[in-house]
Amino acid sequence: MFDEIEGLCDKVVSGMQVTTMTAATLAPSQDVAMLTAAAVAVERVRRSADAAQLAILAELARRGFETGPDGSTQETRAPAGEVAELASDTIALALGCSDHDARTRSRLAVRLGDDLDPLIRPLMDGAVTERTLRLVADETQDASRDAAAAVVAHVLAPMRGTDVPRIEALDRHDLAQACRRVLDRTDPGWRESRAEVNRRERTDVRTYPGPLGTTELVACLPSETAHVLMAGVCEIARERQREDPDLRVGPARALALADLALRGVEVSTHITLGLALVRGPSDPGEAEVAGDVRAAGETRTAGETRTAGETRTPGEARTAGDGRTAGETGTAGGARAVSAAEVRLIDVGATGEPWVGGVEIPRIGWVPGSVVQQVVERLDSRVTRALLDPETGTVLETSTTGYVPPPSVRRLVELRDTRCRMWGCDRPAVACDLDHATVWPGGPTCGANLSALCRHHHRVKHAPAWSYVLHADGSAEWVSPAGTQRLTWPTAHAPAEATAHAPAEVASHDTTGAPDPSSPTQPTTSGAVAGHEAVGHGVVSTAPPF
Repeated sequence: MFDEIEGLCDKVVSGMQVTTMTAATLAPSQDVAMLTAAAVAVERVRRSADAAQLAILAELARRGFETGPDGSTQETRAPAGEVAELASDTIALALGCSDHDARTRSRLAVRLGDDLDPLIRPLMDGAVTERTLRLVADETQDASRDAAAAVVAHVLAPMRGTDVPRIEALDRHDLAQACRRVLDRTDPGWRESRAEVNRRERTDVRTYPGPLGTTELVACLPSETAHVLMAGVCEIARERQREDPDLRVGPARALALADLALRGVEVSTHITLGLALVRGPSDPGEAEVAGDVRAAGETRTAGETRTAGETRTPGEARTAGDGRTAGETGTAGGARAVSAAEVRLIDVGATGEPWVGGVEIPRIGWVPGSVVQQVVERLDSRVTRALLDPETGTVLETSTTGYVPPPSVRRLVELRDTRCRMWGCDRPAVACDLDHATVWPGGPTCGANLSALCRHHHRVKHAPAWSYVLHADGSAEWVSPAGTQRLTWPTAHAPAEATAHAPAEVASHDTTGAPDPSSPTQPTTSGAVAGHEAVGHGVVSTAPPF
């Protein structure tokens, strides 16, 4: 019977496909009442599908794997009401959702299969949403089984004077209050004990990417602290609006919060940017070198000098001492590459034009290049830069014979990956472990064999029945115990072109001083890293080729 579920779901999907096509064709000719009825009918199907999936997840979330005495992988089953370790990772990969969503749904599913079992019925009937059930589960998270049972009985009972269960009739605020009143009667003191735990363990500040160019800053604070903070934000926002009547309330509050947070604080930042070598307009056969744009095969001779506007022909020679005047260009299109030496010595903010492009920061979002320059100019910042080939996606890297990656290799991997290499994980690479894909010493400590994995997914990688392979093109292949396969690419990844290119020079350093030419590290293999096709674009904003 269980093997028929996929067939039944295929029929439901087919029915929804017909519904979609019918709605797209006939909806413009229907009145509001008919459209509303159709939307309610589809919502009922969606909720019922959620119930079916949660019933499956209630068991799947309890399944785990361990290594047996003989070295074989054995399937395990967690006790009732508990989620097996790493089970949510298997679910996240299979459903293509985030780790957070998988963990949240796994916990709810296990609760619905245990002490909240009766609540699955109204969801299956399409009467309530999964979010409503999650509210009841959250309110009873730390309650005793008897208290949780009392809450379930209360919310499923009809509202006074009606036949409609409270869980259907009450909005979220009133339903939460109903749950708390029952807990007050059955488990006195629960509010104080939970509040104490929450204030000690669950307060936090986190960031999430907002609309393009913005970041959502989410804070979980003690209630009295949040109340005072919000009052201060509103007061400063009103002052700003009095000064600028055109300023809207939202932006005024955002500026006020920044004022409060940074008032009296000295900020010192360290920004890492990957800068691509220029590939300006040129003839198809022309090759470019950092600091110069020349025809293919050109060489240099001692003492050569140039004047403004002078052009070259193939085979023309030039020396390192060759001088040129301001405004000279090396191609008809007027493009000029910036040499590694120039990039090393350039002073931040020395030019009037933004010298760096937008940068995508994990868990933060996209920061415009002009804003990055302002930050660099106004704050006490140190800038680390790397020159990267925007076409081939390859750079020279350094390696070591030891286990621990040297700082140069760590910077390379962090710049290339920018975040954890598990599918769907957005933990920044700077907060991750550097994992050897092929275990050291069998695999070298170099960028081609290293990837950024957060501590949790580092454990997942080594867990029984999980498979992780880092391919030569920089892609990482994950296979879960259920057989789900997912590929991830370095954030700063570009596919190699069919035409071979020479590896680009790499410079990674601080503007506070020139790099040490006596560094003992030696260039070895190449890793997949790329930037944009213009000077100063942050490689971390380059999208993988899919």
